[in-house]
Amino acid sequence: GGVECFADFADGSRVGWQAKYVFDIGSLLTQATKSLETALTIHASLTQFIVCFPFDLTGPTGRRGKSGKEKFDEWRQKYEDQATADGRQLTIEAWPASKLRSLMLEFDTSGGIRSFFFSKTVLTTQWFSQHLDIANDIAGPRYTPELNVETDLWKWFAAFGRTTEWSAALNDRLRSCRSTLERLSSAVRRTESDSMSPQWPDDSRSEAQTLVDATENLVEDCNLLNKMSNASAHKRCVTQLEEILGGLTSIEEQLVEDLEEQHGQGRADSPGFRQFMAEYMVSFPAANLDYVRDLIGTLNDLHDWLSSSACSLAFEYAFVLIGVAGSGKTHGVCDAARYRFSNGLLTCVVFGHTFGGEPDPWTRIVETLGLPITLGMDGLLDALNAAGEMTGSPLMLCIDAL
Repeated sequence: GGVECFADFADGSRVGWQAKYVFDIGSLLTQATKSLETALTIHASLTQFIVCFPFDLTGPTGRRGKSGKEKFDEWRQKYEDQATADGRQLTIEAWPASKLRSLMLEFDTSGGIRSFFFSKTVLTTQWFSQHLDIANDIAGPRYTPELNVETDLWKWFAAFGRTTEWSAALNDRLRSCRSTLERLSSAVRRTESDSMSPQWPDDSRSEAQTLVDATENLVEDCNLLNKMSNASAHKRCVTQLEEILGGLTSIEEQLVEDLEEQHGQGRADSPGFRQFMAEYMVSFPAANLDYVRDLIGTLNDLHDWLSSSACSLAFEYAFVLIGVAGSGKTHGVCDAARYRFSNGLLTCVVFGHTFGGEPDPWTRIVETLGLPITLGMDGLLDALNAAGEMTGSPLMLCIDAL
């Protein structure tokens, strides 16, 4: 809507940034005018419009004509005055090349972000491909790409890297929960019996409805885990799930008791009784009980998955993989790195035997990755972080034989 991004503040004001990749004042003002007019139309609370461009405005000279700065100031004053006449507050600010450089130096003290974006040899797609080729060579016979045995290892890496496979596993379980929850929710609201389904017992209706509402909220909270790597949010979901399962188990016991009071001891789980009622009476007196058990089953599956490494590693920033020699750790790491790369996800693999003594570990990692030594620890981490941000997913650093 006329801006690249915007920020809203507590007082209701909005600041918007617009970037123009042009190198003369005429093109800049022509394009900025169109963007500003669009922004003012769409963003009613816009009070500041910042124009970013990759050149510096020329100052006044002895030559005839207006300088770049004078032209920009004249354009800015025109639209600020016009906004005032329209009854709205607006300030326009220029962020030329010198301003952008100053901000970059201020926030990128290590130089890692600059290295990632502006060095032609640092962390490019080709660099990652070559890096993994080198890692495969170092792994030697411990990694054979042609061999691939399905293990839980990939599930752990999928969770740790918050991949689409991990999200799909979460979404599949939530879909099952919604389906069984919908059936139970309809049953709890039923106040009269029909030929197919019994009414819900009045004495447990309120408790059951509370659990239905809690489960709906839980499913939505779990869905938000797709968008956040907050360990506390994950832990809350597990805790809420355990509380809901406890409540549903209590409801299950009540329904079993009610059913057996009406039809006799042991009837709740009697295949013969159920078959007789379905075939000869066309009645399903255990339907409510089955709805509860179905939901308990899907929630137990969700709980087991949320509590497993195949899920919980999505909320960690480090994990240690252990196993006896020859169990396939190196193969798994290299295979995961290759698979991730083929899906646009980035991984660096270094080997523990290269460490020890001098230089310090971070310098050794920089050397091993073939990056400039001048980066240092902070520069390396900033550069790797920038590379991960560009993909929208975490970059994984693996140290084999730590």
